[in-house]
Amino acid sequence: MRSTPARHFGRLFRSLQETLGERIDRRERIHYLHIGKNAGNQIKHLAELVDRSDVTYRFRMHPHLVTLADLPTDARYFFSIRSPITRFKSAFYSRKRMGRPLNDYPWTDLERRAFDRFEHAEDLAANLFAEGRDGHDAMCAIKSIGHCTNDQVSWFTGNMYCLDIRPPVWILRMESLEEDIDAMLSRLGGEVRFEPCKDAVVSHRMDYSGIPELSEHSKRNLERWYAQDMEFYRRCEGWIMDQEGS
Repeated sequence: MRSTPARHFGRLFRSLQETLGERIDRRERIHYLHIGKNAGNQIKHLAELVDRSDVTYRFRMHPHLVTLADLPTDARYFFSIRSPITRFKSAFYSRKRMGRPLNDYPWTDLERRAFDRFEHAEDLAANLFAEGRDGHDAMCAIKSIGHCTNDQVSWFTGNMYCLDIRPPVWILRMESLEEDIDAMLSRLGGEVRFEPCKDAVVSHRMDYSGIPELSEHSKRNLERWYAQDMEFYRRCEGWIMDQEGS
């Protein structure tokens, strides 16, 4: 997605504000790795609740480009994950509407070409691995649409032993977000009560009524395409279960 000068300077200004705020507020920073389309707006809402609470920590939000390798080696962090299938669907329609109404990021030339070819997520997913031009176009489209092209596991490139030697504070699953947030807050200590943001615009929720469901064939294609993320999600769930049992 293109970044206008105004957006660039806006991000720079917010970063400077946050840096100055951290010099005044000495509470520990726990970093949030912001993997795209994984409840980032709800986590931002959570961070605001934490900021207003009497606890010994704050959450440090980061843009999508920041990976685990970019954080200080001694920094505590957490992240959120999501089923690759529902993440693909969310990413497809988020970019189709250019992030509106919360944001307004125009399509790239390649995204325009992808959406001209595939009207719905089902159309694209059904043609993955197809023979001939249909399969070629589906491959090009899924690698051109923002967020669809980035695997969740790519935020940990070069750090795939992180669950063993650099474990997070906690992992949040989109599918059980409130439960996982409560578990993390309990482990961190202090009195913070999370109430999800109900505003559909602010939380970036989409109404999928009237949109074709993904077929079983399409789901199998997506499982195959996002095989690394399917396994990463499974490993993260296993890690959570181990922590809960310890």
